[in-house]
Amino acid sequence: MPSPSNSPFESLRGHLIVSVQASEGDPLDDLDTLTRIATSVLHGGAGGLRAEGPARIAAFRALTPLPIIGITKTYDAHGDVYITPDFASAHSIAQAGADIIALDCTLRRLTAAEPFPQLIPRIHAELRRPVLADIATLADALAAQQAGADAVATTLYGYTADTANHRTPSWPLVESLVKNLTLPVLVEGHITTPEEVARALDLGATAVVVGSAITRPQTITARFAHAASTRSGQTKSLA
Repeated sequence: MPSPSNSPFESLRGHLIVSVQASEGDPLDDLDTLTRIATSVLHGGAGGLRAEGPARIAAFRALTPLPIIGITKTYDAHGDVYITPDFASAHSIAQAGADIIALDCTLRRLTAAEPFPQLIPRIHAELRRPVLADIATLADALAAQQAGADAVATTLYGYTADTANHRTPSWPLVESLVKNLTLPVLVEGHITTPEEVARALDLGATAVVVGSAITRPQTITARFAHAASTRSGQTKSLA
């Protein structure tokens, strides 16, 4: 394992990490397209990348020596997402070139076939990679820290049963994580403006991960279109 002084999390401190992903069926769900997006965000000053799947990670690895957070995604019958749920998936993304392995460390995963308290030490021992715990609550984060995670990220806030339907950053959660953990805290999820990036860092976050607000034209366009339609509706009501 890297020592704290040369940990990839230290090299990410104070930086923006860009998550370059596309859902299955999305018009951007194409390796060449995503590689071009990754190239563009690196030119724009991203300090690292977050990527899903061995093929994309390997393509991004060829672009940059900067840290890459690697994940795989699986979905259950209800459509709930699970991030890097087993050792085989962690192994595949490590082999592809990921510097950091991110995995679901919410308490719902304690009953999984390979729960995170077993996965984390195995990833350390066999893959020699640090683990980023994707969490939704302070309780998740404390359990991940106890299990040996190297850092936590707020990635799953809004995507678990007890945090469902929240689509804005939880600043109280960020403050609580920074106060109660001894690990680096990455803020990820629902960040839409540069001001929110600055706020996260001001609260003590080590780094900030932004995805859709930078890399997904459909999501970005929808925000502007909603503003336009709302304004148009107000204008018509005054007519």
